[in-house]
Amino acid sequence: MKLSYKKNKVLIMVVVVILLVFLLNVFQKEVRSLFYSFSAPIQKVLFRAGESTSDFFQGIVRLKTLKQELDELKIENQELLSQVVALENLKKENKSLRQALGLGLQEDFKLSSAQVVGRDISQDFILIDKGAQDNISKDMPVITEQRVLVGKISQVYENSSKAMLISHKESSFDVKIQKEEKDITGIVKGQGNSKVLLDFVPREENLSQGDIVVTSVFGGIFPKGLLVGRIKQIKKSDVEPFQQAEIEPFFHISQTNNLFIILEF
Repeated sequence: MKLSYKKNKVLIMVVVVILLVFLLNVFQKEVRSLFYSFSAPIQKVLFRAGESTSDFFQGIVRLKTLKQELDELKIENQELLSQVVALENLKKENKSLRQALGLGLQEDFKLSSAQVVGRDISQDFILIDKGAQDNISKDMPVITEQRVLVGKISQVYENSSKAMLISHKESSFDVKIQKEEKDITGIVKGQGNSKVLLDFVPREENLSQGDIVVTSVFGGIFPKGLLVGRIKQIKKSDVEPFQQAEIEPFFHISQTNNLFIILEF
């Protein structure tokens, strides 16, 4: 009896399985449709979430790309600005050379053009962009394109040089004041802070405000005839054998960028 019951149970289960398989085959489309209808909202939510995540990461990638492109554009812009500045400096240098040629400087001296790259007004020094590799040596005169004396080279580096201005306290050189009757000689001394003094002019000599002071051949430090400055105020005493005068230099440290170094004279 028990055996018969077990056989019947197995038989019923087999029949049920067969019926399920049959029904799935017969109603396959309907079952799939029902499954899709049930799962579609869930799939839609998951799909949108996936799209949002994908868009988020794509946005991050785009931001990184844009930042990289902006950085590259900044570098290119800086390179272009650097080229513009270099061209402008070259233009100014060429203009100075043309003016120097017009004044005959190249005929009188062997020159090297230079630019001011640093100023120390308190110490009466300037730094220029020519050095040992440009055959620059100590004590070479430095002038402007208008033949105005600036000073002389005091220290030479590989790619630059330091020039001591005529107003430096250690600066001293022979000068003359051209008069109709005769030339008056004296010595110019630097006083510091862009000030220059004419000294050792005999008391009996007739100096006047506005007289032009130029370099003299005596001393051999600078070539003759370079412009130094104009007499501003005369200091004369009845008891002193020499008179002095304040000189207003023609060279202004804050107004000149292009200079010339006299290599030979």
